[in-house]
Amino acid sequence: MATTLPRPDVLPDSASAVVPLASQIRNVWQAPLMLAAPAFTAGILVDRYGSISTPFGLLAVAVFLVAWAVTGNSRYRGLPLIYLGMAIAALGAGYHHSYREVYAADDIGNYAGSEPRPVRVRGVIAEEPTINWHVHGDPLQSMDRPDPTVGVLEISRLHQGHDWIGVSGKARLIIGEHQTGLHVGDEVEAVGRLVAPNGPANPAEFDYADYLRDHRIRAQILVRKTSDGVKLLHQGWPRSVLGWLGVIRAWGQGVIQQSLPAQNSGVATALLLGEGSTMTPSDWDQYLRTGIIHVLAVSGQHLVILAGFLWLMFRVFRIRRRPGALAVALILLAYALLTGGRPPAMRSAVMVCVFCFGILFRHPAMTANSFALGWLVVAGLNPTDIFGSGCLLSFLAVAVLYWGTAGWFASPLDPVDRLVEEARPMWQRVLWWLARQIFLSYLVTFAVWLAVAPLVAGRFHLVSPIAILIGPPVVFFTTIALLSGFLMLFAAAICEPLVPLCAWFVHTSLDLCDFLIHFGQRLPLAYWYVCDIPDWWLWGFYLGLLTWLTVQPLRQFRTLSCFAAFIWIIVGLVGFWLRPGTDEFRCTFLAVGHGGSTVLETPDGRVLLYDAGAMTGPDVTRRQIAPFLWQRGIHRVDEVFLSHADIDHFNGVNALAERFVIGQVTCTPTFAEKNIPGVKQTLNFLETKKIPIRIVRAGDRLSAGPVILEVLHPPARGPDGRENFRSLVLHVRYRENSLLLTGDLEGPGLERVLELPLPKVDVLMAPHHGSRAGDARELANRTSLAVQTQPRVIVSCQGLPKSAPNKPDPYVACGARFLGTWPHGAVSLRTTPAGLVVDTFKSRQQLEFPPE
Repeated sequence: MATTLPRPDVLPDSASAVVPLASQIRNVWQAPLMLAAPAFTAGILVDRYGSISTPFGLLAVAVFLVAWAVTGNSRYRGLPLIYLGMAIAALGAGYHHSYREVYAADDIGNYAGSEPRPVRVRGVIAEEPTINWHVHGDPLQSMDRPDPTVGVLEISRLHQGHDWIGVSGKARLIIGEHQTGLHVGDEVEAVGRLVAPNGPANPAEFDYADYLRDHRIRAQILVRKTSDGVKLLHQGWPRSVLGWLGVIRAWGQGVIQQSLPAQNSGVATALLLGEGSTMTPSDWDQYLRTGIIHVLAVSGQHLVILAGFLWLMFRVFRIRRRPGALAVALILLAYALLTGGRPPAMRSAVMVCVFCFGILFRHPAMTANSFALGWLVVAGLNPTDIFGSGCLLSFLAVAVLYWGTAGWFASPLDPVDRLVEEARPMWQRVLWWLARQIFLSYLVTFAVWLAVAPLVAGRFHLVSPIAILIGPPVVFFTTIALLSGFLMLFAAAICEPLVPLCAWFVHTSLDLCDFLIHFGQRLPLAYWYVCDIPDWWLWGFYLGLLTWLTVQPLRQFRTLSCFAAFIWIIVGLVGFWLRPGTDEFRCTFLAVGHGGSTVLETPDGRVLLYDAGAMTGPDVTRRQIAPFLWQRGIHRVDEVFLSHADIDHFNGVNALAERFVIGQVTCTPTFAEKNIPGVKQTLNFLETKKIPIRIVRAGDRLSAGPVILEVLHPPARGPDGRENFRSLVLHVRYRENSLLLTGDLEGPGLERVLELPLPKVDVLMAPHHGSRAGDARELANRTSLAVQTQPRVIVSCQGLPKSAPNKPDPYVACGARFLGTWPHGAVSLRTTPAGLVVDTFKSRQQLEFPPE
């Protein structure tokens, strides 16, 4: 991962206000805040993974403070410090519990349930609304969705019956279309549906409800019709600082979109204003895969660049150091808030402000104290932010820079050598200086990449060595784009004729970055995806790394430290590759909404996938399929079966092939014949990846070790008509247990299968997502299928079910347990010596069926 150039802790010409760096390194733990920050963090961790009520936490604070005061004159000098640390930890635990778990009795979250209900509310916009742009015209998208507007509403009134009642709390406001003209501080009335955020429906899926709870949000308001759904009652943003910042950010985004080409405007908006909603998922993926996503998220790098540029300008225009330092501090703080006040930006703003105030008050500033103060400020604003990937990566990179690589930038020349160096011609000195800066940039990039790689792999399942190669030049070009972008915005405000010139520099720099990223992605071993990394291993690695960075005596035992790190890496690799074997057969019906993805794990370690798609689009792989496979330790899919050529059953295959090794893809005889762009794109992509494609038809008998798969449908030709009529039907058998996978089977295809001598199965996949649509004959056929196969469990891979009161449930009389993935989440079945065990992820049910 690339990083900033040396000495980000010291502003130019400010060395007199800073304690010498070597002294700071030796005295890291003598900085008072370096003891307070870990204690406060420990308390937050205790409450996060346990539960410490706020009253208990405050009581513990009082008790430990009393003990600290009583033992202040004790002969045991460390005892008061221990009590003080425990008091700070108790304060952290109580604060985290209060922030995340304590809500008023009238909080809007108490009115939200799992089922949406009509609601009419009034409140004030608490977070600047943004538009979440989608890729339009994507051939792998089932339907062209509108771009919703998303914000946060601080609720004050709720309409109940014929009256308005007072309520409190925040709700996520999601407007189904574009909504402009709303800013922080505006009072609005919204009419929509109130619902609680959904938690994960599959193992390892991102917990959206937990994420919102970290921001004290327990409710969502979904607005369908923009014109009637949200009405502005009072324009309040002019009286709000955040409102003004939101208006300025919207103005800046407009300038960027008007001044730059479409292919650059989204990246430039993310780079300059921290607003990434204008970028497509594919844009984000290429920055993430190459390990340089940090250059887009407004972080410490951005603020250090801005601080250095401002400081240089102030020196050029002979502005005195103390007023200049105050101006830098105020501008950086305003910029951090303008770009969203995210933890990396706030960390950098706090640290730079500390050094600026050190200059202002002529008081030395310790790096360790400023580092710890930045952590405490971030945790104080929101104690849950310290668990975010951006926050952890930012502080980790800075720790490596300050205490791991700072000594590399000291001049290696003694006075005599320096005189010899100064006697050389200017061009030689310039070339030598440039070569040394390039070498140090790559060396620092490599060191920081080594430090953050395990955390990136644990959070994003990615290892990106290409970041070492392209990181420094990308940082250089984004620095040019950043500075010229600032000048472009400044020129747009006071001297518009200069905007095209500045925009050209931004455009050219970003084009060069784009070239490097595309070039880097095509190199061999540029990046690869990995399975889940155990938390215990990450904790051990980073506790050891931070101890080595901050405890100076350990730095003398470099050989021993490297050997210990090597042993710990070997322990992790052994734990990763030597997973315990099992003789179980496991089948998991993932909850992907309206679509399908069924994972078959055989006792000999093979992995088969029946369908990989969803109506929501190809993002199904990133959101649901890939996290589940990584959590199961799967890095190879031996075979993917595509039931038929409907988009919602195969649009995740391309993204799957990007993340996993796929042995082969198996489909029906007519799959390639469907004349839609999505089929062609998928087949071309598989050909590019050199993944073989196999065609199966009724009568084929396949095997995956001890698991037997029989193809029951479709035949080599027909039935004519819709793709659903030719959906692939697989009878999967392992020992005494079997299941029937049907895809979207219906119509003539279902009638043909009913004419076969169907075997008895334990688990039946409900055809066509368990839909009740169709005529009486279709419903009767589905009932006949369930009756003939006599399943114990019927699983329906479905999204939010639509009411069909005039259609009877075709499975109600079959005597089997019906489980839909919408209410129950992922449904997993596994064979055991005691029989068949069925588990549901979301509803936490377990069904056991002994052998017959």
